[in-house]
Amino acid sequence: MSFYAVLQHNTPVLTPPATSSALADLIWLNTADMLRGFGISRPPWLHGLATILARPAARRFARQLLTFDALVGTSGLPTASAWICSHFAPGLDILGYPPPNTGPLLVVANHPGLLDAAALMTTLNRSDLKVIAIARPLLRALPHTRATIIPVGTTVQHRMNAVRHAMRHLQQGGAILTFPAGRIEPDPAHDLTAIASLTAWSASLDLFGRIAIGLPVVTAIVSHVQAPAALHHPLTRLRRNPADRQWLAAILQVLWPHLATTPVQVRFSPLLHADHDLRTNVQFWAKILMQQANTTCL
Repeated sequence: MSFYAVLQHNTPVLTPPATSSALADLIWLNTADMLRGFGISRPPWLHGLATILARPAARRFARQLLTFDALVGTSGLPTASAWICSHFAPGLDILGYPPPNTGPLLVVANHPGLLDAAALMTTLNRSDLKVIAIARPLLRALPHTRATIIPVGTTVQHRMNAVRHAMRHLQQGGAILTFPAGRIEPDPAHDLTAIASLTAWSASLDLFGRIAIGLPVVTAIVSHVQAPAALHHPLTRLRRNPADRQWLAAILQVLWPHLATTPVQVRFSPLLHADHDLRTNVQFWAKILMQQANTTCL
């Protein structure tokens, strides 16, 4: 299925109707992310020079984010997500069982970062999709995108509020996407320690299983978002900590999208139904789909 071909014919070229403050905020946030990725915080002269050098790329990505947000407002989340995927991935492969495109649906996914959310939004093709996620500062500059987010905090009360909000949306026939790990996980295409992260998937899944018996649920596994050429780029040796290296690799992939040479893959489980064993059932299918995604097993 080629969402990109549809985009080329149907998606208008937009000039983001952004305020100067929205653009400035995104440039600042993008620049800060780049400098953090490279581990540049001092001395002041180096930080200042790096800020100047990073600004053109930060501005370019900020404008892409604003165009994405404008598309969310005019054409919907699936079209906007397909547009952003087309700029940062050479393709998008959908595997497994097609999830329903109408009616209440809970989608439980892994979180390897980069394009995972956009790939899921594209492949689910649900204009009524809402995402349970931490409200990041950049969302202040992206109002249409912010409207699709159900914010979740770190306290039990915040998590309960997010579940209640999600349940109201499901009762109205909408779709919910949740990342129960609550953090970035390994890409299962290259690292089967991703399976170990399943044990940390949130107990909120058990809550859905108790209060929404019979709710349609699918497990989704995203893979091949992290390009090996970025993960093993010589510049990543600037960072010693493995997590810092992964973060820098993600920055490099945004700076140089040509490093990604393999289509992003999204795998869906068969349709499940919520019950008291929901978390166990979701984890069971997540493990199977991760093993299918792992290129080292081929």
